[in-house]
Amino acid sequence: MNSKEQERKLTLDLMIDEKFVEIYFLAKEEFEIENNTADEQKLYDMLGKFRELLKKKCKHHFENDED
Repeated sequence: MNSKEQERKLTLDLMIDEKFVEIYFLAKEEFEIENNTADEQKLYDMLGKFRELLKKKCKHHFENDED
């Protein structure tokens, strides 16, 4: 993978993490989820699963681009 592709991959990975945090706090506020509750943990877990799936898809994309 060349440096431009590596930079794109790193940028995308960081953006996914940043957006995860933004969505998490927006959802907590929108749904009025209190700190240290089962609902907060459920939201975090749900978004975390989606984040990991998205990162896997991105990794797979970059791996297939090398061909």
